[in-house]
Amino acid sequence: MGTSGAALVAGKAIGHTTTGAERASEGASAIRTVDMQEDVTLVRRTLAGDQQAFANLVEKYKDSVFNVAYRMLSNPTEAEDVAQETFVRAYTQLHTYKDTHRFSTWLLSIASHLSIDQLRRRRFLALPLENVPFLEWIADLGRGPEEAALVGEASDEMQRILSTLPAKYRAVLILRYWHDLSYEEIAQALHLTPPLVKARLHRARELVARNIKAAGLDLQLGGDDTDEVALPNQLEGNRSEAAAQ
Repeated sequence: MGTSGAALVAGKAIGHTTTGAERASEGASAIRTVDMQEDVTLVRRTLAGDQQAFANLVEKYKDSVFNVAYRMLSNPTEAEDVAQETFVRAYTQLHTYKDTHRFSTWLLSIASHLSIDQLRRRRFLALPLENVPFLEWIADLGRGPEEAALVGEASDEMQRILSTLPAKYRAVLILRYWHDLSYEEIAQALHLTPPLVKARLHRARELVARNIKAAGLDLQLGGDDTDEVALPNQLEGNRSEAAAQ
């Protein structure tokens, strides 16, 4: 390579060096894009009459849906009911899903609203199994590792704190910290504006901090108050576990 060629390469290298954070962000974005494309393919196959395609979506997201319902309701039986109804609603309303958004966001939106409805009425309106061909298959799946772990956390301190929050604050915390949704995705899921999501998150964190202090728990808050205040380590750990699903 000549001097001018070497200088050109060096100039490009100096002009922009890709950082580890940038590479990680690009990698996560690529994975999310592939994942979204796979979901869209499964949705289209379902709409074309392939029930196994929807069964694949159920298997992929059943733990995440149960996670939302259980964190909202603190009751495994009600959470299982809401999880089943979520997939019933998703199946019967699949034609309304817009593939410009992540399927998981759309699905968790259904789970969140059904959980809030359940909190309001604390009863489940059963749907006839014979009208939904795959529902019996869902019921036979059994508890996955995440669901089993959640049920085992009935005395979990953070779960008790969540159960004291109003539903509107509980929902934004769960979607943000357990499912890593962005402000825009939470706004889309809960039919809010991003600024309102941010305001509710801020208020929810204040309530969590107050409840931790009142209960005398050994959980610490930290972070930057100008943007997002990090929730307790236990919550951040759960967020990491959910992101790994």
